[in-house]
Amino acid sequence: MSDQKTPQEIGAHALNQAVHYADKADRFANSSFSSVKEYADHIAIYGGLATVYADIAKAAALTDHA
Repeated sequence: MSDQKTPQEIGAHALNQAVHYADKADRFANSSFSSVKEYADHIAIYGGLATVYADIAKAAALTDHA
């Protein structure tokens, strides 16, 4: 049995992670204005991670259809 993941499994995991980090960024972004200023670095980091994972999911989807 192979431990290698299929592109579909990789994409599903990456998409799940993208949603997870986007939700975290959203929670920080939708707090009070003073908190948003205080946590701007957290918002940027979680937003960046969400983008990276979304790109991985997209690449996996394209690979799966190739």
